[in-house]
Amino acid sequence: MKIMKKNVLFPVACFLMAAPLLTSCHDDVDSSTAENTTIHTYSLVADGTNALQQEPATRALKEDADHKIKSEWGEQDDILAYVVGGDGLQADNYSYITNRNLNGSSRFDGDIASKKPLTTNSEIAFLYPGKAAQGDKRTITPVEEVKERSSLYHQASNKTQDRVELNLTKQDGTAETIGERFDFQWTKQKPKKIDGKKIDVNLGELKRIVSIWGLRFTGENNRPLENIDSIYISNVKGSDIFDLNSGEYIDNNEEDEVMNIILKPKTGTKFSSKDGKYTYVAFIPGTYTDVVVTAYVGGKVLQRSYNSLNFETGRIYRSDILKMEDTKQKAFVNVQDVQWATGNFIHYEENGQEYWGIAPAQWWISKRAIYVNNQRKEVATGDKLVSSQFASGPVQTKEDVDLFRYGSIAKALKFTGIGDGGDYWSQTGDISQQISSDGKYGDIVWYYTRDKHRQYRMPNKTELEKLFNEANVIPAYCYTDKGTVVYGGFFTTHRSTDAARQKKLFPTKAKKFDKYTNVTALVRANKGLFLPVTGRRLARQDEIGFRDMLYTGGAFGQYMSSESLVMCYDFFFGPSEWNFDRAPKGQACPIRPVLVHDDEQEDPVYAPFANIK
Repeated sequence: MKIMKKNVLFPVACFLMAAPLLTSCHDDVDSSTAENTTIHTYSLVADGTNALQQEPATRALKEDADHKIKSEWGEQDDILAYVVGGDGLQADNYSYITNRNLNGSSRFDGDIASKKPLTTNSEIAFLYPGKAAQGDKRTITPVEEVKERSSLYHQASNKTQDRVELNLTKQDGTAETIGERFDFQWTKQKPKKIDGKKIDVNLGELKRIVSIWGLRFTGENNRPLENIDSIYISNVKGSDIFDLNSGEYIDNNEEDEVMNIILKPKTGTKFSSKDGKYTYVAFIPGTYTDVVVTAYVGGKVLQRSYNSLNFETGRIYRSDILKMEDTKQKAFVNVQDVQWATGNFIHYEENGQEYWGIAPAQWWISKRAIYVNNQRKEVATGDKLVSSQFASGPVQTKEDVDLFRYGSIAKALKFTGIGDGGDYWSQTGDISQQISSDGKYGDIVWYYTRDKHRQYRMPNKTELEKLFNEANVIPAYCYTDKGTVVYGGFFTTHRSTDAARQKKLFPTKAKKFDKYTNVTALVRANKGLFLPVTGRRLARQDEIGFRDMLYTGGAFGQYMSSESLVMCYDFFFGPSEWNFDRAPKGQACPIRPVLVHDDEQEDPVYAPFANIK
């Protein structure tokens, strides 16, 4: 059967009720065909007029000499338009109308397609800026709901949809770029009049659906910060799913939400607060807790934390963040009333110096930065460093150890060929702070930290179960001191008595890297517990299994408790795991210690870790 295609052209007048920073005219063109569907394509002409004399004629955001934001229509500004309510075509691309600036007024031309003929009851959603939905660097992406999981989340679609992801996670700190890619504004209107080939639409005011925050900084000496390399805004929403039909963000879809934004200046430049300059960031409005602002300046990591901040829709805020401090690693981070160490227990040797104790950072894993070949096997040199989470079957060496067998002390660094029953401690019960009379078995963490200013022990079963049963957890990643990436879980305290409200976003399935949030700044600020995915070693083997984040079968962290029966109780989480179960004592896995005592004096700094932050 031949499909008939009906084309009707409708010039459209679009009248704008202008309001500062909130008015926009937007249209979308899509002439792609849908399977077995008659397509109705309309020509749109939208004329923008100014209701207020002081309202600029364009929409581009610019900062004037007095550091005020001005909003103007720009030449070639685009607006996306989409027929909502099920009549929009699931075509490859959205439709757009473009500003022509004819005779001093703004006129937008373009086409829009619909499954059905448009009437005065049809509803068209308009989203600005349209250019943000185009190209490789788009920040507006159509998405569709995934039905295979009990939790609500979405994935990118190759067809237009009523729902779109608005992604503000990477910005350059300028008002101009926000105007081009992040100043999202929306309205939905019905055609005011249809007369033959003419359609009139009165857009009224477009609603800005983001907040904008201008920031200026001073350092510890209260002088304006200059030469800022990058800025992290943590625990504000940098990505969410927006419904073009309702004009609202989707609720209860935590897996879609990214709670951080990274600001990096344009190539060859730095951020600066000198001479009153602001750095600007746009994000999803809301009330946020434990907001952390981090400025990286040379070798310093300057931070300021806020217990709670509220950002209203459509508002522009400005803040002077004064006397930012260079934070230091603390003795512990509190999650579910347990004082967790800020690093796994490790053994490390470099240049003849040996270290047993807490890792210098929460993201630390053995072989945090290595070269791999095309088969992802470790090699001596290469073009790019990666963490051992992206190596196939990395091998653990005694110089860099983060996986230990249950109760093994004397032979903790002997991985293969033991064979004499000395692999692990066969004693059952709780070995926390217990050492055998011969010093060969017991709590290895307590053994090596009991004489230090900061003393730690292995966590017991109950403490690890708090992470499993009570704490909030999101998939997350951190950047190491070498610039490599380490993936894991980020745990924070869940205070509600309603267990159903626990935020638990594991398992993610393998290779779902878009589900992970950058928590580098939060970890640096001691705002949560980060446990890296470290895998495990089988008994009498030095090869690490289930650390590989590219393995289709998944990877996991297997964190050891101090308690055992025939086997020890371990906490498993990762792309393929979320459980609390027993595991053989001969398997080697990570230990995240718990603080026993801190006399607030500094232990000697291990030289190779001196500059790690």
